[in-house]
Amino acid sequence: MAKQTFTTGQVLTASEMQSLQATAMGGGSATAKTASYVLVAADAGTTVIMNSASATTITVNTSLFSAGDTVFLQNIGAGVCTVTAGTATVNTASSLALAQYASGNLYFTAAGVSIFSKADGAAAGGGSGLTLISTVPVTASAGNNFDDVFSTTYDNYRIVSNLVGASAMDATMKLRVGGVNTSANYLRQNLNSSVSTTTSSNNTSQTDMLFGEIHSTYSIQIYDITGPFLAQRTSMIGMYGHSTGSMRITYQAQTDATSFTSFALIFSANATGTVSIYGYAKA
Repeated sequence: MAKQTFTTGQVLTASEMQSLQATAMGGGSATAKTASYVLVAADAGTTVIMNSASATTITVNTSLFSAGDTVFLQNIGAGVCTVTAGTATVNTASSLALAQYASGNLYFTAAGVSIFSKADGAAAGGGSGLTLISTVPVTASAGNNFDDVFSTTYDNYRIVSNLVGASAMDATMKLRVGGVNTSANYLRQNLNSSVSTTTSSNNTSQTDMLFGEIHSTYSIQIYDITGPFLAQRTSMIGMYGHSTGSMRITYQAQTDATSFTSFALIFSANATGTVSIYGYAKA
């Protein structure tokens, strides 16, 4: 039940009493959202459920809530939902990003100040290790955009893909800003190792990052990306298997001090599978 203002002598109906009981037991009325949402005063004491396959935000503004108000947030969609401070202050001991089926509670200590507590048991000061941000399906596609995956929540990321294609083919990555591919100023160095030989190559002035080769039987690429959202030179190191049977390790960089928000994968033929994006905890 949304927050109410009661008057002397007011008689509550049975449905209102049931709603109050649900709220007292940690439930309350729920509203479902399928796109980014800005909280309103009527959300106090309720549950806001996000259900979107794409990345979304729930924005918190000031002068809407009072000290003691709470709003429970739940994400059931495949896209990451990030709690975002608009004009209000949102403090947290963990991440503001809610992966699929993650949830958390906003508790207001003042009209414009809140504390966000995740319900996933994150330790104070931030947990260590990797947090799954999203897993995106790739279905018979020659390219996929992965929008709004880089933010202030994490400095470093890991990308793990499990893709197959009709035959061996190339996959490349372009970093993106505001939905636009950056197509210049990449550097690349590869180390190719097989049973019989090890070779290296150095390529400058590339238009993209090499993401690996996709096979008809399997293809797993694992890449760590350093500081894509920070205004610095973004670097990437990873490994993948090649159809020749060799293991290839690649070191790459985008030489501009740019803050990237997204990336695109481009395939030379149709690919099918999944790409998972993880964030490294800051502490």
